[in-house]
Amino acid sequence: MRKTFFALAAALLLAACAEKAPEKGALILGELTGFNPQDSIVVRLVKYTGRAGRGIARDTLQNGHFSLRLDSLYNDADFYSLHINEIRNHHYYTVSYGLDLYLEPGVTVRIKGDGWYIRTARVDSPVRDQILRESFMKKMSLADWQAFQKNSTLHNRIVEEVYEYKDNPWTRAQIDSLKALDKKILEEDKNIHNRIARQELKLLQTEEIGAFALRTLNSLAGEVVHNGKKEYREPVLRLYDRLTEEQKNSPYGIEILSCLNPVKEVFVGSPAPDVEYVDMTGKTVRLSDLREKWILLDFWQRNCAPCRMALPELGEVSREFQETLAVVSISLDKESVWKQASEEHGIFWNNWRDPKALSGSFRSYGTEAVPTFVLISPEGNIEYICVGYEKGLLHSIMALTKR
Repeated sequence: MRKTFFALAAALLLAACAEKAPEKGALILGELTGFNPQDSIVVRLVKYTGRAGRGIARDTLQNGHFSLRLDSLYNDADFYSLHINEIRNHHYYTVSYGLDLYLEPGVTVRIKGDGWYIRTARVDSPVRDQILRESFMKKMSLADWQAFQKNSTLHNRIVEEVYEYKDNPWTRAQIDSLKALDKKILEEDKNIHNRIARQELKLLQTEEIGAFALRTLNSLAGEVVHNGKKEYREPVLRLYDRLTEEQKNSPYGIEILSCLNPVKEVFVGSPAPDVEYVDMTGKTVRLSDLREKWILLDFWQRNCAPCRMALPELGEVSREFQETLAVVSISLDKESVWKQASEEHGIFWNNWRDPKALSGSFRSYGTEAVPTFVLISPEGNIEYICVGYEKGLLHSIMALTKR
């Protein structure tokens, strides 16, 4: 009896220790329904800096449960997000994604809900920003959010089946049918998205503006400039006026104002914007400082994998064409992240940062994706704009300087 008691006590102590969050990190415990026992389900934790995300932890669902442990948190993370994937035929298929998490050192977070609708799962957390997020979401239409998540899952599945995995078993007729279904889903999504946006605008008028609400306001500001929702401009502007000075000066606050007062878009053949950047010493620099040479701009972020893949070739073209070309990498990250990434990757060419980040000159070139490369003539005119990267791309761009 005595041995049994001590064995039980030891087991309880071990269980308690296992559920204790690291002092400088966090512990995320979850219980998800909706899956069959034979399904191979992986839960991934992604950290986001701005729009760039990077997977940092994962666990396989066992009897509906998962556990994610971070020994330390990331200084450059704006927020974290849960993504759910199903493994079939050696491929990762998207089930659901987008449960925003705000973490602080030493916290334990508990999640419970239907894994197919992870964004609306219940989150128990002591973190103030998470509490505000949960309060906000509870006041939204659950039916709209679930319809939005269902459509997102179907859209992602079709994209993965038709476009990403070349070994799909579909016939041409089936593929055409899937594409038609996807078009219908995207049309339905517009209506759902509009209903959600109107709810968000109404709620933001009375809710406390924490980290989640600030990002929501940022998305609504984006609707003004990207989707032509001019009717959102005045209510978003009134909400912007409610922000604290710290929020207004944050990357999201700066981007909100930029969306409400959009920059002039430029095109191939027009002069490149000659705005102010900063170099590693804090000195103000401009593209006009480099005139009389071709300029290859590289807009990048640390968390962007294709951006990092391009860095070796940027170094190569910088050396090969140093007499006629100035390579300029422009970071869209905050200063601390930029400087750390620059040291990690040994950037020796012109290494600048746009203080306005994603809201600055980057937006002038009509893109929202990184990396974006821009070739500028010695006269200061835009010769070429390219989004994305594959090996050899930059050398092919340089061929344009020989024409």
